[in-house]
Amino acid sequence: MLGHLAGNVAHRLESRQGAVAFVEKPYRLRNLIELVTPSWTDVAPPRSSIVDHHGFGIGWPFTGIRPALSVTLSRMQARLAVIALSCALVACGDGRPPAVEVSAGRLTARIAPDPAQITLLVDGSTVWSTRAGAGRDGDGPPHGFAATGSRAVMIEEHFGSYKFAEDPKAEKWRAIDRLDDVLPTDTGATFTLRAGDVMAGSGELTFVAATRSGPDPDAAGFPRHVRIELTATTGERISLASTTDPSEHLVGLGGQSFDIDHQGETVPLWVQEDGIGKEDISDAEYAGVWFLSGRKHSTHTPMPMMLSSKGYAVALDTDARAVFALGSERPDAARFEAWSSHLDLQVFIGDDHSPADALGHMVAWVGKPDRPPLTIFAPWVDALFGSTNVRRVAKALRDNGISSSVIWTEDWRGGADTALGYTLEEDWRVDRTLYPDFEQLGTDLRASGFAFLTYHNTFIDSTADISAEAAAGGYTLKDATGAGYVFTGVKFNPSTLLDLTNPAAVTWAKGVMTEALALGSDGWMADFGEWLPTDAVLASGEDPLAVHNRYPVDWARMNHEMFATSPAGRPRGIYFMRSAWLHSQPLSSVVWAGDQQTDFSDGDGMPSVIPIGVNLGLAGFPYFGSDIAGYMSQGTMPTTNELFYRWTSFGALTPVMRTHHGKSARQNVQWEHDAGTIAQFRRWSRFHMQLAAYLSGSIASFERDGLPLMRLVALAYPSADWAWTATDEYLLGDRILVAPIVVAGASSRTVQLPGGAPWFPLFGGPPADGPSITATAGLTEIPAFVPAATVLVLYPDGVDTVLPAPATSSAVTVDSIGFDREVWLYPGAQTGPQSRWHDDNGVTGSPQYTWSGRTTGGPPATATFNGSAVTVTTTTGVTTVTVVGDGELSFAGGGTLTIARGHATSTVTVRLH
Repeated sequence: MLGHLAGNVAHRLESRQGAVAFVEKPYRLRNLIELVTPSWTDVAPPRSSIVDHHGFGIGWPFTGIRPALSVTLSRMQARLAVIALSCALVACGDGRPPAVEVSAGRLTARIAPDPAQITLLVDGSTVWSTRAGAGRDGDGPPHGFAATGSRAVMIEEHFGSYKFAEDPKAEKWRAIDRLDDVLPTDTGATFTLRAGDVMAGSGELTFVAATRSGPDPDAAGFPRHVRIELTATTGERISLASTTDPSEHLVGLGGQSFDIDHQGETVPLWVQEDGIGKEDISDAEYAGVWFLSGRKHSTHTPMPMMLSSKGYAVALDTDARAVFALGSERPDAARFEAWSSHLDLQVFIGDDHSPADALGHMVAWVGKPDRPPLTIFAPWVDALFGSTNVRRVAKALRDNGISSSVIWTEDWRGGADTALGYTLEEDWRVDRTLYPDFEQLGTDLRASGFAFLTYHNTFIDSTADISAEAAAGGYTLKDATGAGYVFTGVKFNPSTLLDLTNPAAVTWAKGVMTEALALGSDGWMADFGEWLPTDAVLASGEDPLAVHNRYPVDWARMNHEMFATSPAGRPRGIYFMRSAWLHSQPLSSVVWAGDQQTDFSDGDGMPSVIPIGVNLGLAGFPYFGSDIAGYMSQGTMPTTNELFYRWTSFGALTPVMRTHHGKSARQNVQWEHDAGTIAQFRRWSRFHMQLAAYLSGSIASFERDGLPLMRLVALAYPSADWAWTATDEYLLGDRILVAPIVVAGASSRTVQLPGGAPWFPLFGGPPADGPSITATAGLTEIPAFVPAATVLVLYPDGVDTVLPAPATSSAVTVDSIGFDREVWLYPGAQTGPQSRWHDDNGVTGSPQYTWSGRTTGGPPATATFNGSAVTVTTTTGVTTVTVVGDGELSFAGGGTLTIARGHATSTVTVRLH
């Protein structure tokens, strides 16, 4: 087979003009052929030959150009299976060595040795490329192919914030401008890095076929994932630069609170406290008491993951501090830097330039969390101040008709009012003064349909009940002398951290923390994870500077292992976290936005939650929420009535709706503040409970396609340029556009509407005449829209909990409604998938509901179900019909809903808006 192929190649070469070309190191071709043939003699002999210094000859019937080797790798189906070999000649009149091309189906990687450059092409067209050669731009990092450099930095840290004071004049960079010894392999190619005439390290390019995303992962005919690894022989940092331009949108990078599109920005990625009242200032600006306020990119959840509007995504697989300079150092270069001698860059290519497809493969690579219990989509309410008050809150929720399936009690380990607000104790075990009957409390809450969540972190405060035990066991961080590492903790006491690199410490901590599960907790907030000092001594012997970002990943893994099983007869366990790094994704149950200010400030108040949630969705965290209505009041005011109202409706239209008492627990306006706040919370908690059916159904689109529940609008409408940059709108699932009012005192806002189809207000009304409208929303409302002809499948109004509630006979549970549903239908011509629904969001199986759309104006006077007349009720523009079982519901004047669920006795209440 290969001999025949080589003969064909030789024949093609002979058809060109010329004689024999000089071949640099022709033994490379022989070694390549030997990868796929039993012996060299299977290949047709060359017509003429020349001999290199290794002593064997190979001939080429060509002159004037130099050959480029091309190996086509096509492991069909699950892997790159069948290897085909071809040779092509590329003219290089300047005497430089030829490019080497390796291919997998339609995807080709062209590796140019001099100047060094890697280009990825699909069907011959470039889809992503590094920059070429040295690319010197003065004293800073070079913007050519790649570079290694030294570090001259002083790191200062206080209260989980970090100051990196670099001295650019003392830092030296060396450009990697050439690649030698480029050798195709059966999965890509290897090469040597050169800095001028100096060997600077090694590299490898690999086609990865393991990432699976979308309805047919093989449909594109090429693997959508390419891995590029560079390992330097010297240097403390390494970077690689790719091409970009100012018109390209580069979104993501984890929990960023100011921007979604980071084109033109340099973003340092380091796990740390957000700060209190984060400001839109340079990340190198550390004025005043710098460790109390954050800078522009300070975040608990940085992610070295980025999606491009051009249909590719990039992830830098490292635990080291990373820097993404995205057109900020020069407008045509995006530079990816790791504070390490090893750079592991993953590039994901969307089929047909699709950003959503590229995202799906990146999320498939990083890993996805377990499918959560339905409980996470039911409202969560905090309650504290002891057993008596927690029971009172639980009763008040049911008495007021407020939907909730979770009560979480942060002060189960103790708490007290202080000058800085309500402050938690740092014990690890239950406070028997506040919660003398903790076990019975958990039992009583579950009997009323509530999961009972508590609180944990990894601090070991000197006053904590486990402090001596942890020190005696050697479970804490150490300093250079071998003594316990001590810093000022969250309560201003001497403190340290659990050493998560010490297996014995992890085992001990699991034993203590899971005591809470045995006593009756069904989960907890797994708080913090940002404070690992960079000068501590770890049990593993690793450099803490290289482990710091990994600490929240190890913390998530520990929690994931503790919740691998749940106590018999109890709700499935839930843990929620505020800190994360790359590879936290499959280990995190729920992520929340952090400790927002109790105000409308852009960087750290209510508006910041939208970009944080959207950016985390782009990094593979689908189950997201925030503290309604903020947590931290230092430097601002406690929660106002207006903030509570606005954040409550906003929180109801996010995946996880959860309240928090806040630091100013006695002063903040909360749901029990007055009759108005009770009514507001009742209305929106009930609607969020209805949405639980929609949200749980939307999980399948994440599990198959990597599409988050809180979604960048551009994923569905990539041609809408504004949708790549908007920080105040998002899609909830695939069909609800949410545009909260996030400005204090405002009652209206501009809303941009994508696509050509009309959009209708979520709760009814005339179509919005886009593409940009002014939406008005009173204090109790929120602007939200759906496309024309949308079908929205919800739980019926009035469900109290998704859990059993045997002690509350009046409680309406998900079990009690069975397959009864409420279906909202919207006018307009059928335009897309929003007109269909299956309980897995249509990812598998035929639709359970199909709506033809309705273009006739005005409410219908009559309707039929399976040919028989049914009662039609129309009030304030909303038509309601109730039917039982499957069939066709047809409205007079047009519009048919087809129900095909297979539940003959289940009720469907239809609302035609």
